[in-house]
Amino acid sequence: MNTLPFKLERELHFRIRGQHSTGKLFVGDITWLEEMKKWACHWSLAHVHPEVGRLYGADPLDALTKTMDFLSILIRGSEDDGLTVWWQVEGDHAGLTFPLCEDQSWKKVPQ
Repeated sequence: MNTLPFKLERELHFRIRGQHSTGKLFVGDITWLEEMKKWACHWSLAHVHPEVGRLYGADPLDALTKTMDFLSILIRGSEDDGLTVWWQVEGDHAGLTFPLCEDQSWKKVPQ
């Protein structure tokens, strides 16, 4: 198996210098790169990084997890730089939040 074919897209809202726009977040195929001995997950983000990029992992899940983590960081960093990005409501960071982790929910589970 050299490629896990899939395509996830989400229509996002952007506010760039006061102007509203829409564009897509894309996460797609995960491909084995023999020359690197790693899996690559493909992604792009309109208005921020419209070119398809790749992030790498030791296995397909590692590549996907690193990609989702990176996209969450990229979006928040872009927001720090003045770009507004949202999915359903302003402030939702394009829906790429991980509330159970961010809230450290594992620490609240009774022993």
